[in-house]
Amino acid sequence: MYLAIKQNSLKIIQAVLAAIILLLLLGSIDYLQASSILLHLDWTLLLLACFCYLLMNILMSIRLKKIISYLGHKIRFRIIFLSHMSGMLLSDFTPGRSGYIYVALALNKKGVPLPKGVAAITSTYIFDLLFKVALSLIAVYYLYSTITGLPIGFILYLVLILTLLIVGAYFLIMYPGQVLHNLFQKSKYLKYVIDLGIQSRSIQKISPYIIFISFLGWILRGLEWFFVARSLGGVSITLFEALLLNPLLTILSLIPITPAGLGIQEAGIIGILGLMGIPLTGAIAFAFLTRFIEIIIDLIGLKSFFSLDAKKETLFNYYNSFDGDIDEKAYNSDWCVQRFFQRRRTDTIKKMLGASNGDIILDVGCGSGVQLRALEIASPKLLIGTDVNRNALIYAKNKKIPQSEFIVADAQYLPFKSQTVNKIICAEIIEHLNEPELMIAETQRVLQNGGSIVISTPNEHSIWGLYEFFWDVFGRGRNYGETHLKFFSVRELEYFFPHYLMSHETLFFFSPLLALFNNKTVLHWGRVIDTSFEKINAGVIIILCAKKRER
Repeated sequence: MYLAIKQNSLKIIQAVLAAIILLLLLGSIDYLQASSILLHLDWTLLLLACFCYLLMNILMSIRLKKIISYLGHKIRFRIIFLSHMSGMLLSDFTPGRSGYIYVALALNKKGVPLPKGVAAITSTYIFDLLFKVALSLIAVYYLYSTITGLPIGFILYLVLILTLLIVGAYFLIMYPGQVLHNLFQKSKYLKYVIDLGIQSRSIQKISPYIIFISFLGWILRGLEWFFVARSLGGVSITLFEALLLNPLLTILSLIPITPAGLGIQEAGIIGILGLMGIPLTGAIAFAFLTRFIEIIIDLIGLKSFFSLDAKKETLFNYYNSFDGDIDEKAYNSDWCVQRFFQRRRTDTIKKMLGASNGDIILDVGCGSGVQLRALEIASPKLLIGTDVNRNALIYAKNKKIPQSEFIVADAQYLPFKSQTVNKIICAEIIEHLNEPELMIAETQRVLQNGGSIVISTPNEHSIWGLYEFFWDVFGRGRNYGETHLKFFSVRELEYFFPHYLMSHETLFFFSPLLALFNNKTVLHWGRVIDTSFEKINAGVIIILCAKKRER
């Protein structure tokens, strides 16, 4: 109780001090001069600054995706990027940019264990910090040597002490020794620290990659600030100075007694620019314009706060909110793009499955039963559809497909005996699962020797994300961006079937967009263009057929 009151008191004091500093800054502005500076902005340079900042965040997201994948969790770049941007947005308003830790919580909503998310963030942070410390020491020396008599030598010692404390704590977590390890095991909370250390140790193996991205990010951040300064006209700093400015401010933001450490980064910028001889109003305009650009772009992360939690129960409830005929509507859509897309994909599944009379066929995630009806088999032994959407199953049952049964079942736990099914269809299901390997294992278990499974899923090495964006924006079908948790390449899908005979196709590239013209000639040429991309596995949909060997 005492600790909670103490922590809240410190937060209140920090907030009050930050508000006072902000008011002092605002009161120091010559608003007439500031208005003149802002009215004469060079918008081309300002847009270049925005682009550099956005590109830096894309690179940081690529790095985070690499680390999360290295820790054994494949997750879409789109989810990583939005999670990263949500953390950046919170860090804009929190002391020491501590709000970035929210990224681990955002990733946890999408199935990444919290210890691994925290380990990914802290590991990149420590390398970024070491990199920026080296640069900030150069920056301090530069200021000291160019501004005669400036008493800032103590900052060098402060930075070094702070760095040693952070690095020391981090390495203590990674290599706690037997005594600390035993001590930490006595508390369930301290056990998380041990887990964090284990994950962090494994990440050290890709440290060169992390440092390289840190280097590129530093260049882009320096360019951003350089372009902002040039766009104002009244702030004259060189590219070299811009490159040194941000690392120094990063270090200052870690010191609670500094304005930057209280969350008012602008005060640090203004102070350093003032030391460099930049007029106060110009320095203030630069500081607030930089913050404005960053907040505007970081607002991309707002979507992550309202995204669907990927826990199984939440997803099942979400899928049950769909009408039962959703897949039927897509297959017979009045929108030419969707109808063309669905029918060609279904025809390809039918061709690759090669089902015939007397087969027992299982459609995992059958939805409205479109795939089973499209097979058009005269005398199947049994057609089975499973799904978690009860509305879809009721709709499929009402279609009275001969020799069919529809069962509520989780794709990751199929309620069938081993080796009881001849053919399995799994159309656009695997990308919706947190643990797709469970579904693969289940389908392999129930499939008879000599039987085949056909899986279709978006192709990670394609422009599927563009199609997904347009379908979500125009409100056709499911909100794919919320529920598509993982994408796969052809090689990654084949990895699941090491002892199977396999064939695959990738479908579509331009043709679904050209189908909007509703013109057969245009569509024909779209198909011609598609062929070139499909041959190199760049089609937006993968359809893989894996045949179980006879024993």
